[in-house]
Amino acid sequence: MKRITGHLTERNKKWYAVINLYDTKGRRKEKWTSLDLDAKRGTKTEATHRMNEILAKYNTGELYLMESLSKAERERKQSANMLLSDYLVEWLEQYKPNIAILTYQGYKMMVDTRMVPYFSDTGISVKDTTGDDLNEYYYYLYKEGLTGATAQRHHSLLHLAFKNAVKRRIITTNPCDQADRPKATQYIGSYYNADELKTMIEKFDGDPMRLPVILTAYYGLRRSEVLGLKWDAIDYSEKKIVIRHKIIEVNTPNGKDTKGMDVLKTKSSYRTLPLIPYIEEVLNEEKVRQAEYRKIMRSLYNEEYNEYICVDALGNLIKPQYITEHFKFVLRKNNMKVIRFHDLRHSCASLLLANGVPMKMIQDWLGHSDMSTTANIYAHIDSASKLASANTIGNALANCEMCEIN
Repeated sequence: MKRITGHLTERNKKWYAVINLYDTKGRRKEKWTSLDLDAKRGTKTEATHRMNEILAKYNTGELYLMESLSKAERERKQSANMLLSDYLVEWLEQYKPNIAILTYQGYKMMVDTRMVPYFSDTGISVKDTTGDDLNEYYYYLYKEGLTGATAQRHHSLLHLAFKNAVKRRIITTNPCDQADRPKATQYIGSYYNADELKTMIEKFDGDPMRLPVILTAYYGLRRSEVLGLKWDAIDYSEKKIVIRHKIIEVNTPNGKDTKGMDVLKTKSSYRTLPLIPYIEEVLNEEKVRQAEYRKIMRSLYNEEYNEYICVDALGNLIKPQYITEHFKFVLRKNNMKVIRFHDLRHSCASLLLANGVPMKMIQDWLGHSDMSTTANIYAHIDSASKLASANTIGNALANCEMCEIN
């Protein structure tokens, strides 16, 4: 095969490489290739460098091979040779329509703050990434002080990205399958017993967060669900409450913005629960209170969110982060055990378990997608079933008088 040569030329104030190619009969054919470089003083050296890189690829056969491929094959090969850091950014933007906005923002933070800086430094391409490379990344996360649970989320994101690469035939196997999935210590949330919950509710008497706290304690709602409750979710005639809307905070160019959505976490999150008489009474009191605020505040009252149950004295939506911080503030002020607002959900589940409610019914009450989720989170507080097991073994070994536990 003849050695491929070429020369520089200028056209429309741009540098071009004119490449001398040859067909199977040895006939020469010129190919013009843009070097993406303005033809101005001092750029000819760079243009020569770029042309020589192209000539080297032709002389090694790399570009001949590329030109023999179909457009789809060339795109796959180009993607395979992309830096992993660049591929992750491109993939996430393409994947964005498939996920909730909060999920996207969480993924983007992981990609931008951890993955891009790390994998840019390694210079590794998509096709060359191995399980060992990913294990080294997980070890880097560990050294940076991230928890095993956080590293698992990074692993899941990478697995999704490489799964897409396999599906598009960019690579043949997913390197995450050869990596060691990071281990995480299961988080065991704190919770209040019945007496503690009663005391806590009393401490919120007169507080603007009283209603969200009560609703969460009784129904085990997620923070986004309790703030997203609307008045039309309450069916007074059928005595039921429907969970179908949520309030979230999203990042915008101007900071965080509060947004309502009809899309819940999972399909099972959409659920209908009985309207507890005490809750009906509390809701009626809230209606009267909001009507009084409208009269007092007049034009200052925000009528935009009249459909929502949990609003402040001016009719504004309550921000999720505010309720998290204010909840802990009230607990500390009253010298109570400090738990997370989300732990009211755990407290609700623990009370149901302690009073003999089956795990399957608790799953439905909390809106978990499957019972394994409920069991994994709350099995450690299922003292009633453990006591029953202890008494069973004690009765089975009745010849030992000290075996039975009361």
